[in-house]
Amino acid sequence: MRVLMGSREKDSTKWNCNNLSSMFGNRGFLVLIYLLPLILPDVRFLLLAAMIFSLLELLAHLIVFNVKQKSLYNPGLITGAFILAPISIYYFVNIFDKNFYVWSDYPAAMVWCVGVFWFSFRSPLYWGLGSLKGYKLSARSAYGVRYATAHNL
Repeated sequence: MRVLMGSREKDSTKWNCNNLSSMFGNRGFLVLIYLLPLILPDVRFLLLAAMIFSLLELLAHLIVFNVKQKSLYNPGLITGAFILAPISIYYFVNIFDKNFYVWSDYPAAMVWCVGVFWFSFRSPLYWGLGSLKGYKLSARSAYGVRYATAHNL
């Protein structure tokens, strides 16, 4: 959470997020990036966005979050490495047909990924939910299971 927020503050009670904003961000992202292409299969750029973001999610959880946290594991790494990335790699290796997409699908997919990320984790709605009282982050949600267990949180 701290890496995603760009905060150096180690005390999770001072973060401008909570379980409500975390749930909003993750569930909103799930619906807009991964479920919407299933609901609207004829909107090609949505499928492309889901496949591209699966690889970006692997990159974020495998490298970015671990380097910034100085750890070998973070929540989301297993899902990214063993579920989302293999599906995306299979898609690009065995199913992807460049003739299926038109040139505008590629920038549309990237804009969609950035827009959904902003809405889910950077929008005023996200920060507003994060400032509401009564939805405190658990130590495991805030720091991860290993850290919380090691520090008796």
